Amino acid sequence: MIVDLTAARPYAKAIFALASRDQQFYEWQNALKTLATAATECKKRFLLNNPRVGRKQELDFFNGASENFPVAYNLVRVLAERKNIEILPAIAASYQQLLFEHEKILEAKVVTVCELSAIQKEQLVKALQERTQCQILLQCQIDAKLIGGAVIYVDGQVIDRSIKGMLQRLKQSL
Repeated sequence: MIVDLTAARPYAKAIFALASRDQQFYEWQNALKTLATAATECKKRFLLNNPRVGRKQELDFFNGASENFPVAYNLVRVLAERKNIEILPAIAASYQQLLFEHEKILEAKVVTVCELSAIQKEQLVKALQERTQCQILLQCQIDAKLIGGAVIYVDGQVIDRSIKGMLQRLKQSL
């Protein structure tokens, strides 16, 4: 996967520059999601790099997936020539990161013992936005091992306000 991300990054940067020039950020985002899904499905069905399936057949399949945004078909053609179609999901992920950076959006993950209420989620998002000066996309996860409290992962930081974390810190200080 690391190799895919390394190979995908230059493509994602080039696509982002093209999207920026043409102001088509979300068109590219949707096209890349569709193509990434198609590539994942092809990989599951062993259609990619299969000697029985020719490049023309692969391109025809992706042509159908990119018919709503024909410019994306050029990307598929280039990747097919270089035998790199399988990195489409990594290109989509890298592009998503670039778009988030451009729009000042951060993904935050909060792990709690039980489901947060809508009000709690709203308050948490507001507090994180004030702290980071960015829009926040909140992902919630439940982990009964925390006992209580929450652990928040945002912008490469971990904010541990769980009872389990507090107990561990108390144990270390004693």
